Amino acid sequence: MLTEILIRRNYSSSSVAESIKNSIQPDNINIPRDTTIELKLYKTSLMIKVSSKDDLASFLRTVDDLLICLQAAETTIHELGLDDASQTFSDD
Repeated sequence: MLTEILIRRNYSSSSVAESIKNSIQPDNINIPRDTTIELKLYKTSLMIKVSSKDDLASFLRTVDDLLICLQAAETTIHELGLDDASQTFSDD
């Protein structure tokens, strides 16, 4: 069975969104087999789609790891004063 999640993060500028995308991109190298992570930029938003045919527990671990990396990147941007690192979640 295919399991998917779509995460949208909104930022104050497209350059911040791109910086966050570039920060978490390298972490996608060793993802579980049968799992894909797509990162796309739309203006000031970062769209993250995680899809997996693997078991649900593996899927949830992958999403959890991704969210931890995302939070670290946002915190770094915020601590450097480069953005307000918006914490807006949406299910649009």
